[in-house]
Formats: sequence, structure tokens, C-alpha cells
Amino acid sequence: MELTADETKSEDMKSDETGDISENLPAETTDKPTSPISQNICKRCSVRVIYNHDSTIQIKENFEKQCKQSGNSPDSFNLLSDDTSTLTSELRSRPENTCYLCAGILQDSTILSLLDRCKELLSEYECVGSVGVTCSNVDLLNVRSYLCGVGRINLQIKTVFKWLMAAEVARFLGVPQVVNNASKADDQDLMVNIEIRIDNDEFMWMCRPPVNWDVYNYSQGKFKSARLEDALSRSKHEEIEKYKKLPGGAIQFSVAIAANTTYVGGRYTKNARDMSQTPWLKQDGILISGNVEDILCKPLQKAFKADEARMHSAGREDIDVRMLGSGRPYYVQLTNVRKFPTQAMLDELQVEINLNSPKVKCYKLTPVTKSQTELVKLGQEEKQKEYRCIIKTEDRVTDEMIQKLNSVENLDLVQKTPIRVLHRRSPLTRTKRIIKINARALTREEVEVACKHDVDLVESLNNRLVVAEVVSEAGTYIKEFVHGDFNRTVPNVGTILGTRCDMLQLDVVNLSMLWPPEKVELKENVCQET
Repeated sequence: MELTADETKSEDMKSDETGDISENLPAETTDKPTSPISQNICKRCSVRVIYNHDSTIQIKENFEKQCKQSGNSPDSFNLLSDDTSTLTSELRSRPENTCYLCAGILQDSTILSLLDRCKELLSEYECVGSVGVTCSNVDLLNVRSYLCGVGRINLQIKTVFKWLMAAEVARFLGVPQVVNNASKADDQDLMVNIEIRIDNDEFMWMCRPPVNWDVYNYSQGKFKSARLEDALSRSKHEEIEKYKKLPGGAIQFSVAIAANTTYVGGRYTKNARDMSQTPWLKQDGILISGNVEDILCKPLQKAFKADEARMHSAGREDIDVRMLGSGRPYYVQLTNVRKFPTQAMLDELQVEINLNSPKVKCYKLTPVTKSQTELVKLGQEEKQKEYRCIIKTEDRVTDEMIQKLNSVENLDLVQKTPIRVLHRRSPLTRTKRIIKINARALTREEVEVACKHDVDLVESLNNRLVVAEVVSEAGTYIKEFVHGDFNRTVPNVGTILGTRCDMLQLDVVNLSMLWPPEKVELKENVCQET
């Protein structure tokens, strides 16, 4: 089988881990005014030089082709092989010369050592769906390509390093390979962050060019290529040669694993009038037992081994208000999980939570993305909400009163912050809208059932109770709309009916919001049951 020009280059470079690559350089790079290349350069840096003038896509394709051609040989261009354990043992028993261009960063011994450290740290995580790799920049090393006459190498050390590490880390976890930049880091379950440091002062000086300091832009951390090439062309050969040695132990690495915040969305109902949404302290400092957040969050925190679990919802109901209907949209924010949720796990947890909690039920638990959680925040202020109120009037209820309530449509309210929440809310004036009201008077039979047939109570409430279904703009204080809050909300039910009114019971019956999203692109997490 005949080899292409690129394949021929690959075969020529398989002889040693490092070697003289001056024969393989493009013609335009050999005409530099500095000395010809005679340094030890690893095969990966050889590929960087040979494909220096290709586009980024071409470089990636050629790099991957070299990987496939290299097979399982210990001298392979990278570690994209099926059996890295065999490759590891062979490489560790074979001495390597340090590459002049990358200072050993791209060589097998370095990659394998870092890979072992990554595997050790990753072993505590389960059911990972995706992983990304980032590393710090090593621009200080880029000057070495100028010192040896190659000039600027477009394919940076950092880029190749991330290709290599991302491929092996993804293979170890059994997930798709992702090479991350900062803008896409939040899309991955885990991030492997590798910091590359130059701890040797002597080496740092040797990375800098033997020319004036104006070739290095400290604010941007980059070399000025044009000035550097000009300065080197005017430098003596002896001045450059003394900067070509590499003291040992110059490059240091540190590896850290960061689990991105995980989000689980759902809806909940609350069929109780004695339970707060969040932990609540009495005036004496005693915590009231039982709240919606603990019931929904603690099982998730325990199941997914998270450091912290916090609930965020589209609004909130008071402790004495029930949440009925399809439930209130919410999501749980899980910090630093060690086990990533799958849909099957969440289905089981939903059943468990509902069995153990008679007052609070959750529905439609599913993984959601960070961007999707914005829908809950928007829905808190932008969507419509439906309430059912039991209103007590001071005067007897008449048909005329019911007609007045039922004629309300798109009624604008001016609401000051209610007195009951002034201790925790800013004193603002808001304009809200009541979209419509559907009201009727309770019959005597309904009052008797509600009063448990207490004769005195029935007589005091008969013909004075109204059940009203209210559709309002999100963020409307419904209790204050009923009783007026000392005329801090106008108009109100009392001013509409011409009598004093009070709220006896309030239920939230519907929140018109699509949540969780029906089409959630879920990653297929890899989780082997033990």
C-alpha cells in the first residue's frame, strides 16, 4: 500500500521519541537567520511544526490521522490506543530525552503520570455524563520555537495537551471526548483543571529571549512575534546557544477536579396549612419542624453525595396557604455532587419522597441545565397565577355583591409592600393586575360542613362567606387584595363590595408555566450498578 506524503512523514518520525526534525520542516521555516535545528524534539512537537501552516481544522485532522497510524506502539504520537495500561508499563521503563520545544509537557511520561493522577481523583465520581479538560497557558515556552529557528508555531502546546488529556480522561470514564474552553465549561458534569507552572527561576530566565524586554507584552502575557524575530535575527549565535539547555524539574503540574453545579427540576404540591416553604424560626429561636425545602432537597443531597442542596421556586406560598393543582415549579441546586443524576434515579427518588411525605408531593423530577433554570426565575414575575379564596364579609352577601366581583376584569391595583413582610422586603409601590374573578356565595350546607356543624359558628358565618377564584398577574399579594392592608392596596375587595372583608383560607390552584421543559436534551450518563 502506498503512503501519502503525510503518511511518509509519519513513518519517518516513528524511529525515536525525540530526534532531529530539520529535514521534515517546511522550506520556508529553514531560512531563518538562526542556527539549524539540532535539538531533541518530541514527535508531537514534530507534528506541530510540520503542519504549522495548515488551518486549525486541518491540523486537528492530520494530528488524529497520525494518532491512528501510530497504533499501540510505545513511540506513538499520542495515547489514543485501546490499551493504555500496557503502554504505561512500557513507557515507564524507557528513558526519555526532554523535548526542547515543549519541555516534556507533551511527552508520554508526563501525560501518563498526569493521567494516573486524574484517574485517582476521578474514581470517587459516579455516573458521569460528560467531562471537559482545561489547562493553564504556557506562553512562556513559545519563545523556544524562535530560538531554534522554527519561528511561530500556530498549534500551541496548550491545545495539543488538552487534546491528549481529554481523549484519555474521556476513555477512562466512558464518555464522549470534549475539549473545553471557558465559555462551554458549564455544559460538562466534571472539569479536569490542570495547572502548569514553571517553578525553576533559572528555567524562567532561559525561556526569555536574550534580547530587549520590549519583545514581551506583560499585560497580555504574550510575546510580540515581529519584534522577537527581528531581535533574534540580530543576535549572535553564541548568545542564543546558552539559552538552549533545560534544567531538570522546571515544569510542575497540579490537577484539580471540579464538579459543575447540578440542577434537578420538578413541581411540588403542598396539602397543608402548617408548613413553611423554607426553614422557619419561631420568635424564641426554635426551628419549626418540617418544611418543603428539606423534604425535597435532603433526599437528593444524600442520593447524589452533594455538599449542599438548595431549592429555588417560582414564587412562594405562605405557611397557611396550600399549593394545589399541577404544583409549583422549582429546581434544586446541587453543589459538588459525587454521583450525577440520571432520569432512572430521579424516578426512584420521586416515589421515595412521595411515600415518606404525606403533606408534600413532588412530580416530574428531571435533570435540567443551568440555562433552563432561568425559566423559573422569569416565571416568578411574568406568568399568571390562579387562586381560590374563602372570603368573609362583615355584611350579608347579596347577589349584587357577587355580580360586582364577577364583573372585575383587568383591574389594575396599586400595592405597597404589605405590612406583614416589611421586615424583610423593601418598601416599594407596585402596580399589579387582577385579570378576572369568578365568585359565588357558599350555601348553608357548605358552611355547615366547613364549620363541622357547630351551630353557633354556622349562624355567625352563614350568608357571609364567598368563594372566589382569582386569576392575577404573578407577584400580586392576594391576601392584601382581599382585606386592603389598611388601604395600602387599592382598589381591594372591600372597596369593591362596600364592606369590610377578610381572608379565611387561600389556595394556589394553578401556575401557568411550562416546567420542567418538555424537551430536555439529557446526556447519557455512564453508571454501572454494583
